[in-house]
Amino acid sequence: MVKIPNEALLIGGALVAALVLFKSGRNTPGNNTPINISPFASFLDKAQTQAVEVQESNIDTLQNVKQSNIGIAQQILNYERNLADLAVSKINTELDKTKSFISQLQKVRPGSTFGINTTGKSLLRKFDSEFAFYQERWTGEKGRLSQKSLFPDLYVPFSQATRAAFAQQAKYETAQQQIKKASDFSILQQNDINRLNANYENTYGDISRYS
Repeated sequence: MVKIPNEALLIGGALVAALVLFKSGRNTPGNNTPINISPFASFLDKAQTQAVEVQESNIDTLQNVKQSNIGIAQQILNYERNLADLAVSKINTELDKTKSFISQLQKVRPGSTFGINTTGKSLLRKFDSEFAFYQERWTGEKGRLSQKSLFPDLYVPFSQATRAAFAQQAKYETAQQQIKKASDFSILQQNDINRLNANYENTYGDISRYS
């Protein structure tokens, strides 16, 4: 509720009193003498001018309060937006690291399983196990160990080149597993970013548009 200034009340009272005097002078029986109202006219003009000034002053006051409230609201919005941006920035930094990690893993090239329907990891374990066994027992009477096949029904040279192919395939398989996990994690990170932005928009979006 807007408080009416005392000056406005005094001016209003003066206007009413002047109007009453003017009317009572005109309506008095038997009094045909014209009343000189020029002093009252001057007073009325002054009163009207002051009344307009008081009204404009009140409008200015309300406008100042409105602008002040909007300023406070904007400060709150800026603070909350900064908090949201900071949280989003931290997750974005981690997301960039995850994407960089995936990019590096994608550079790992596959090795070979020599057409065997199994993993490079299992072939590498078999190779290392049998190599350790034959290294202690193999003699030169049967030729070089590299000429032996790793499988009796499929010729896979028992050589370091074969082991390198298995090792590379095992590395590739590990990289693919890590890519899958990192990709799933990056989706969670992106979901967190989307959630933070949605939470801000749901909480402060309408206020932000109003301000």
